[in-house]
Amino acid sequence: MIHTDIGPLDGDKWEGLIQSVFKQKYDTYQDMVASPGDLGIEGFVINEGIMIQCYCPDEHYDTKTLYEKQRDKITADIKKSSTNETEILKHIGDTKISQWLFITPRIAKHEIHAHARVKEKEIKAAEISFISNDIQILVKDLGHYIQEIRQQQIINGVQLSFSSANGEVITEPELTTEYDVNIQDKNRVRSFIRDTYKPQNHSRLNDLTKKFYLDGYEILRRIFNQSPELYERIAKLVNNFEADVEEVSMSWEDSPQKLVTRVQEMLIERFGKDAHISTIEHEDLVSITKHMVAKWIAECPMRIE
Repeated sequence: MIHTDIGPLDGDKWEGLIQSVFKQKYDTYQDMVASPGDLGIEGFVINEGIMIQCYCPDEHYDTKTLYEKQRDKITADIKKSSTNETEILKHIGDTKISQWLFITPRIAKHEIHAHARVKEKEIKAAEISFISNDIQILVKDLGHYIQEIRQQQIINGVQLSFSSANGEVITEPELTTEYDVNIQDKNRVRSFIRDTYKPQNHSRLNDLTKKFYLDGYEILRRIFNQSPELYERIAKLVNNFEADVEEVSMSWEDSPQKLVTRVQEMLIERFGKDAHISTIEHEDLVSITKHMVAKWIAECPMRIE
């Protein structure tokens, strides 16, 4: 997955969005199923003489690597126009292709346009029967289709996000000396029952807090590995919620334990309001909540005095 202004994307998801956009945009758009073989195109618009190919990396690349992959993808797929000329003609009939669109979420380097001009000359020189003499190879990014894509997301019931697309993460736990001291100090305050300090309670709370803090991250790691998009939604929610934790704890006037309970309730409630996160089993959400509360105790957003 890569992070974009419309959320996490991989090759399949990107192609699906672009296919939906072109089907909505053009009555004569025909998509090409990649079976029995890949002809180097995703689809074509008969009346407009447009042929499209999509490309989205499945992981983040540095600018140089992304440019090279985009350049090589254009080169390979333009070559397929010549190699598969006979087969493509069966699909497009008498249509003359005047625009070949390479559609990708982000253009890595402007040099890709210069590469497209080179490929234009090559494909014209190849004298492919369905290629127009004025063929243009155009590279288009997410911005060219953002409004149409947002409309498709609305139609498909996708919850739209307009915040930073850098990708949210929940930092992995690390029990430093400082965090260990925070856990012990805050749990000591929690261990007073009717103004009487309970050392056994204190010791047990320390053990539980460390366990939830260290072991509780495992479920988040599994979510990240199996569903990066869902993980990012959880990370975004809890990172935004952290400010609420600090605000509530700073002005809390009741017992410390009631503060912890209240924060847990608030987070579970917030999870329940997200249509995607709420598909996770309740007990798993409880485990995530306990981990986050332990994290906030150890790392200090939750003030317990």
